[in-house]
Amino acid sequence: MKYGIYVPNCWEYGSVTALTRLARDAEQAGWDGFFIWDHLFVADDISVVDPQIALASIAAATAADGLRHIGALVTPLARRRPWKVARETAALQELSQGRLVVGVGLGRPPEYDFSTWEPSTSAERAAALDDGLELLKLFWEGKPVHWRQPPDNQPASLRTMEVDAPAFLPAPSPTPPIWVAGAIQYDDPDAERAATGASAGGGGRRSAERSVRQPRRPFRRAASHDGLFPVRMPWDNARPLSPQDLSRAVRLTFPSQPPPPGYDIVVTGRTRGADAPVPLGALDAYEERGATWWLEALPDLATLDEARAMVAAGPPRP
Repeated sequence: MKYGIYVPNCWEYGSVTALTRLARDAEQAGWDGFFIWDHLFVADDISVVDPQIALASIAAATAADGLRHIGALVTPLARRRPWKVARETAALQELSQGRLVVGVGLGRPPEYDFSTWEPSTSAERAAALDDGLELLKLFWEGKPVHWRQPPDNQPASLRTMEVDAPAFLPAPSPTPPIWVAGAIQYDDPDAERAATGASAGGGGRRSAERSVRQPRRPFRRAASHDGLFPVRMPWDNARPLSPQDLSRAVRLTFPSQPPPPGYDIVVTGRTRGADAPVPLGALDAYEERGATWWLEALPDLATLDEARAMVAAGPPRP
C-alpha cells in the first residue's frame, strides 16, 4: 500500500504558498503522493485557492523521484468545460513529469449556490460527467475530436450536445490515470453508529449494509477507469470510510470479479492527532480489503504549523 497526503484547498491551506510548502514537506518525509481538494467556494470569509494553479506550483516544486503522484480529488467535471480541463491536465502532466492523477466525481451542490450556471440535479450532473469523461479522453488522444451526445442521453440544460474540434496538442504523455469517486451514503450519523457498533478496525456489523439510497452508478463508472476513490457521505473528516464500507464499495464496483491488475483503490482517513478517528492498527484491515493507497487527511481547521508537523512525521508504514 502506498501513502499520500490529502489536504483541503481552503481554510489555512487556501493559498498556493501553503500547499506548495506542505507538498515539499511531504516529499522530504517520504510520502508517495500529495492530493488536494477541488473546491471553488466553501463559505463566506473562507480562503480558497484554485486547485489547478496550486497543482502547477506543487509539480514545479517537487521531483518525479520524490512524490510519485499528485492530483485533485475530486474535480466535478460536470461543472467544468472538458476541453479546458484537457488543456490544464496536459500541461500539468508535462510539468509534473508524468505524475498527474485526475480524480473526478459529481461534486456537492452547495458549492454553486451563488449561480444557476450548472446542471441542477444529480442525474443531470451524472450524465454531464459521463459525457465529460468521454470528451476528456478523446482530447487526450491528440487527434481531431468529432463527438455527438449519445442518443440515449436525455437533453438537459448546459449539456454539451456536439463537439467538433481540431487536435489538442501536445497530448499528455503518459495519459493520466483517472480515479472516480463513489459515495457510501448515510442518512443519519446516529443510525450509522448503531449499525457499526465498533471502531473502524473491525468487529462491528457491516455499516454499509445500513446505508440508505445507495448510489450504484458511480461505482459502475469507476470500474471502467483506473481507480476508485470511495468516500463516506455526508462528508465528515471525523467519520471516515470504515473497512466494512470499503468492502461494500469494492463489491459495488466489481460484483463478479476482483479488480484488474494495476487498479487503484484509494481510501482517506486520519490517523494523526489526539482525536484521530482511525487507529494505526486499522490500516491493515483496509489493505486486506483491497486498498492500494492510504491518504492521510489533514484536519480541516488545523494551523499550518500543526499540519506541517503531521506531514513531517512521515507515512504510517508498518
